[in-house]
Amino acid sequence: MALPNIRLDERTFQDFVDEAKLRIPRYTPEWTNHNVSDPGVTLIELFAYMVDQMLYQMNRVPEKNYRAFLDMIGVKLLPPIPARADVTFWLSAAQPNSITIPRGTEVATVRTETEAAQIFTTEQDIAIVRPNLKHVLTTTNCEVEKPVFADLSKKATDAFPPALAIFDAQPQPGNAFYLGFTENSIASNTLVLGLDCEEVGVGINPANPPLLWEYWDSKEVKWMTLEIAPRGDNTEGLTRHFGELQVFVPSSCIQTVMTIGEDEKLAWWLRCRYTSPKANQPGYSKSPVVRRFSAYTIGGTVTATHSQIITEEILGRSSGEPGQRFKLKNQPVLTLKPGQGEIIMCSGQDDRPAEIWLPVEDFSESGQHDRHFVCDYINGEISFGPAIRSPNGQETQFGAVPPYGVEIRLKAYRTGGGLDGNVGSETVNVLKTSIPYVDRVINYRPAVGGHNPESLEHALLRGPRTLRARNRAVTAEDFEVLTREATGGVARVRCLTPAALDRPTITSSANTSSNGNGSYSNGANGSNGANGITGMTAQVQRVEPGTVMLMVVPEVQADRRELLPEDLQISNDMYSSIMNHLDSRRLLTTTVQLITPQYYWVTVQSWVKTINPYVNEQVKRQAEERLYRLIHPVFGGPDPKLRFEKPGEGWPFGRPLYNTEIIALLYNIEGVEFVQKVELYPVDDPRQGKFKQMVERVDPGPRGLLCSYRHLIHFI
Repeated sequence: MALPNIRLDERTFQDFVDEAKLRIPRYTPEWTNHNVSDPGVTLIELFAYMVDQMLYQMNRVPEKNYRAFLDMIGVKLLPPIPARADVTFWLSAAQPNSITIPRGTEVATVRTETEAAQIFTTEQDIAIVRPNLKHVLTTTNCEVEKPVFADLSKKATDAFPPALAIFDAQPQPGNAFYLGFTENSIASNTLVLGLDCEEVGVGINPANPPLLWEYWDSKEVKWMTLEIAPRGDNTEGLTRHFGELQVFVPSSCIQTVMTIGEDEKLAWWLRCRYTSPKANQPGYSKSPVVRRFSAYTIGGTVTATHSQIITEEILGRSSGEPGQRFKLKNQPVLTLKPGQGEIIMCSGQDDRPAEIWLPVEDFSESGQHDRHFVCDYINGEISFGPAIRSPNGQETQFGAVPPYGVEIRLKAYRTGGGLDGNVGSETVNVLKTSIPYVDRVINYRPAVGGHNPESLEHALLRGPRTLRARNRAVTAEDFEVLTREATGGVARVRCLTPAALDRPTITSSANTSSNGNGSYSNGANGSNGANGITGMTAQVQRVEPGTVMLMVVPEVQADRRELLPEDLQISNDMYSSIMNHLDSRRLLTTTVQLITPQYYWVTVQSWVKTINPYVNEQVKRQAEERLYRLIHPVFGGPDPKLRFEKPGEGWPFGRPLYNTEIIALLYNIEGVEFVQKVELYPVDDPRQGKFKQMVERVDPGPRGLLCSYRHLIHFI
């Protein structure tokens, strides 16, 4: 059992009153009226109240000692995490030479009367290059392991190129043509592909052609979909003269080799693939014809973080004493990165070169000659190594001390972070740093991943877990505790370890089944007459021996109802912080994998009868609030009272959702007479709102987690 709450003095207000009344006969025997109405008893109660207040303050000493103990074992408030956004810089016109946008370029949102501008800073240099289109290949089937290519490079790059049919005479799914770029990397660039096509009737809908543009991805090691700029395609399905296509080439695009007979061509490849037409989408009746291929660069995309870079801040001069502390001008401070020059330089000692001092978590492993310092990220305070006196009277220095009189200068640090940086799409559009030939900047997707500094209450809860793990990852609980400790912004973490029989993933519905990756397809793989559910499938997902798999859910804004996949992704900084933290604490034979859960988006549609039409708006508002609160990966989860007034701990990992739960939830709303029907719809693509067929329950499996998409309440 848990240790009881320690109180230094157990006496209460009534104890003081009773004790004082018992002393009355001894000191004042003539006082015989001990009733509450007696003025003397009133004075006793007044003094008892004052003493009770003093004891209350004294009993709070253990709480202060508890905080001091947590500080002694190294539990510190975690710093804020900056939001991240991909910002695209657009050039005023195509340039003949490369243009570099340096790291540290500042962009911001628009400042208004009520809201300050949120400043973002680019994380790395980006080179906007001039592309060199050298290769044009076609194939009849790009989906086989080794496609057979036809090389049209010479014809396509001729001064007067002929008209080239890029697909079969009767196009088939898998037909594709490839564009190869050499010399300069096109990664992170915004390309404009010029395609001068013949206006021939090929049977397609120009506004919805069955074409897919792709690139070779270094992370996934496969062809991935290439993002087309908004309103950036006027080729009308390769049926227009002088059409242009604007595409964002990701930073993960790398060179790969295409084999043509015995010839190998190394380039950055993009391809256009003819896909199987969908319902109500006509296909090609004949191959489109392209007369000329061209390409130029009009911009570039780079990741920016919600932060400002402060450079060359002078902290002061050293006094030569151990344990010196210096205050920074800006708080809070984001985690220092020595690899990016966020270090301290000490200079001014004779003619010696400046010394480099590196940040560490603490001085426990620092020797007296190690040039280390510790940064308190919340308070913005820099401290140098202390001298600790041992029981025998000898002092031990942990970390070197800057020599007397040297100037202490922090080369660079970043300040910012927090939830304020999670701004919407197309809001980061102010260029604060002037760059030649750059016309404008914009973020086409929302900034995500920003989290506030850790609260004291959360740190107090984290302390006992940290002490239990003792900085070593052995059990599943140890991994979960250390993952939360590694960085801020982790809302939930679940550790999966090898088991004798992993639970199968089962999703049941009427004529629908789960394929294990979040989508649903028709099937009739058995039936269950007992519950009336048909089409059940099961897939076993195993964790290999020697592997620890961590499912991490990042924090999100509490007022966000409809979440998108990018809101729940693990940022690169969070990923590297967790992996580096666990790598030095895991067993040598343990392999750690960091993943996100398999998110399943669900829409609830219900038909409700109210006691009268005047309460419809109130019922609808309460129903939506409870549904979004119930099906939420961070603040959701069942509520036995069916009130859903307070945020929960998140929808349980792997727990199914039944339509009967929704019926009970709606029945409990004041003003609801009865619930006629409830329907659950899995959402295949939450960005486009593509629904699948109705299901009776959704089981995400042991690695799955449910999210709300959009709930609809109808009144009958």
